[in-house]
Amino acid sequence: MKNFNKYIIAALLGGTTMGFTSCSLDEYNPSNEGADAVFVTEKGMENLVNQMYYNFRWKFYGREDPCLYMEGSADIWQNIGSNYDYGKQLTRCVDLQGDRGQFANVWNRVYDNINVCNTIIGRLDDCKELSADKRSDFEGEAKFMRSYCYWWLTEFFGDIELKTKETKDPEFTAKRTDRKTIYDEVIIPDAKFAAENLPVTPYEGNVGRSTKKAAKALLARVLLTRAQYEEAGSDAQKAFYQQALDAALDVINNKAALGIRIYDTYDEIWQAKNNKTNTEYLWVSTFSSVSSLNADSKPNRLHSYFSPKLVGNAGIQNTQTSFDYPAESTLLMPTYYFMNLWEDWDARYDADFQEAFMNPSKYPYKWKEAEANKYNQPELKDKKSAVNDTLLYFTRKHISDETNRNYATVDIDELYDTGNVNAYGGAPLRNYKTDAANYDSKTSQYIAASFPRFRKYRIWDGDQNGTILLMDQKANQKASHADVPVMRYAEMPLIAAECYIALGNPGAAADMINNEIRTARVVKAGHSLSEAQVNASQMTIDWIMDERARELCGEWLRWFDIKRVYSPQGKFASTIIGRNPSMTKDDCMQEYHAIRPIPNTFLDKLENASEFGQNPGYNPYTK
Repeated sequence: MKNFNKYIIAALLGGTTMGFTSCSLDEYNPSNEGADAVFVTEKGMENLVNQMYYNFRWKFYGREDPCLYMEGSADIWQNIGSNYDYGKQLTRCVDLQGDRGQFANVWNRVYDNINVCNTIIGRLDDCKELSADKRSDFEGEAKFMRSYCYWWLTEFFGDIELKTKETKDPEFTAKRTDRKTIYDEVIIPDAKFAAENLPVTPYEGNVGRSTKKAAKALLARVLLTRAQYEEAGSDAQKAFYQQALDAALDVINNKAALGIRIYDTYDEIWQAKNNKTNTEYLWVSTFSSVSSLNADSKPNRLHSYFSPKLVGNAGIQNTQTSFDYPAESTLLMPTYYFMNLWEDWDARYDADFQEAFMNPSKYPYKWKEAEANKYNQPELKDKKSAVNDTLLYFTRKHISDETNRNYATVDIDELYDTGNVNAYGGAPLRNYKTDAANYDSKTSQYIAASFPRFRKYRIWDGDQNGTILLMDQKANQKASHADVPVMRYAEMPLIAAECYIALGNPGAAADMINNEIRTARVVKAGHSLSEAQVNASQMTIDWIMDERARELCGEWLRWFDIKRVYSPQGKFASTIIGRNPSMTKDDCMQEYHAIRPIPNTFLDKLENASEFGQNPGYNPYTK
């Protein structure tokens, strides 16, 4: 991605769509004549197109907040037990109201993007320096981005204002548009236009720019999402499922032509060496090893957010070269429901999660009493863990012989209350706090932070002479320059299978899963392909949701998936709480949380704020 000056572009754009939300207000704001002079040039228009991608790198993909409100607020991830209240407004909707700045950030920055898109689309004809191919490319990129942004905002906030023209001056009134109209008039047509007009390869080879495969995949996604807004089983709903199926099949059946190549093993998808040239990623948010080319000094930290607490325990230290133990920002851990979805044959689990952690020292580690007691294993005292041998073992399985081992173990029974599994397949975390009514002596503060490490977003492949994706190639750097996949090929066959089920063809759904997802590459050695393959009788929407959890975990979709499938049934909150029963008492996840609150900072600027109103369930807006 080429570098550009976001402040100049923001200043030239002036007020954003929703008024006074842009960082440009702190900058010199030239007149509209300045914008007219800049955006008629090829360079000015190219910088404007670049601006569309900036906010995703600056505020969203690779950052903390989206992990919490896109993944952590659903059923497969939860706050870690030793820091359970962190970000609770985003993960469990505790006291969530319109004053929550993280959702205002989504509103402001994504609407900023929409205004950039509208500006590009509206000014392209004035830019006579552009060739016909570039004009088509830039319009395709702008409509791709506008489609994606309106999909995000509409799913988050419901009926919102639809703007398709550049906003040059602050506006003080706003009117809601029905979400079905936004889909039918902008989201779907824009995705179709982008699919038809974008090139197969990114503009001037700039990875991160939208391409034909990304647009076709987005079209499948938004058509699938649009189906939820029609009556279940109706002809209108089936028509959207058919269109979504056709769009997904267009990607599936044209992989080679679209530049998609499937790796021989599932693990290769996530190997650091493949990050910058990944052939299964459909669209990425890019980062650079050159700090000045990133949005700020803290680009991608995904490798740290899903980590157990390792550094500081059992002699483990974080140094410049401790790449197995990089700096941690432990935020989220898997739920019991999620850990129980996996089967022994599934190589995806071994690729996605790490259970055994080795002794990184040059010397055997002799267990001290204090360290052994952290894991409620006093028998470990004076035992030794050899160099490069297992030091810690956090597993989704049951262990009965931990006293015979020379390393600390935390199994699924110590972490979760497995004697209290509910009808949804959920079990709560054990509570280590001695003053809690549900205090459980089987756990501890350290056990509560000990779970399999999610490792899709790796920073190295175990070779210090190979690819290292940390800034400055130092393990004590918190930031990575790895690109972040926003869309990946596996979503397409999962969409196709879901559509086949909705259209009454479960046999075709099973075939799709067997041919595109559950192939030999996801089967561990010592197991047979037959263990992984499915049949028509298994094909239900709940099965698809479980498979989406296994395949797409941590890829920005889980909250959207739960909302899309269970909110129309009135089961959004009950599904999440059932599968994550640690949400109790003050945890106020309710059905209305399927729509996020309109930011008060936006309503404060409106002259007709009462008419626009807050979303249902939240405190009514008052000046």
